[in-house]
Amino acid sequence: MSLNKLVVGLGAFEDLWGPALRESGLKFERVDNVQEALKANADFLILDARRDHLRKEIESLKLNVNAPMLSLISAGLDRKALKDLKEQGSIGCVVDSTPPEEVALRIQWMLKDAKERSSGELRSSKRVWFQQKVQYKIFDQSHFAWSTTLSETGMFLRTGLSFPLYSLMHLSFSIPGDPQVFECDGVIVRQEVDHEPRGLGIMFQNLQGESIERLESFLEVYV
Repeated sequence: MSLNKLVVGLGAFEDLWGPALRESGLKFERVDNVQEALKANADFLILDARRDHLRKEIESLKLNVNAPMLSLISAGLDRKALKDLKEQGSIGCVVDSTPPEEVALRIQWMLKDAKERSSGELRSSKRVWFQQKVQYKIFDQSHFAWSTTLSETGMFLRTGLSFPLYSLMHLSFSIPGDPQVFECDGVIVRQEVDHEPRGLGIMFQNLQGESIERLESFLEVYV
């Protein structure tokens, strides 16, 4: 899919970001300061929120640039800082350990026409973009996959592996702003094999009060 859209990265980004985004059909330009970002006429912005002086510029950028903006963060950023980023105008965050191809997938999806990507559906079901490396154990074997979305009731795992519907698994993953690893059981309720992203739709099982509160605490930042 060729979107021919310009993604501008403000701050320090790995060399792999450019090639990965271009390979996905996007254009990528790295800039060093807010003035260059304003001149770039970007369709999408990624701001390095790990840098204090750039994090303070989010609100100013949002007022002057008509483009969605993601914040690049460190894994240890606390919940208050995440909420501050959202209130300043960032539509979401991406942890700096996320592979470039996963970031490209997210940007592609967010740049699609609103009717195609059903953003209203995401909001109504309290489902948000959530890109984390997830360990899951199924049939006594452990696997890893990157998630794409998270809700109070489940998540989607991007993987080429296939398992029978209603198979049970155990999940372990990190939630930004939460210092503890989140663990729960899940069941496969959907498999996507014909359209991107391909993978498994997982419904959480037997969540207890504390686990529900931890999910809701993260979701309330972005829903």
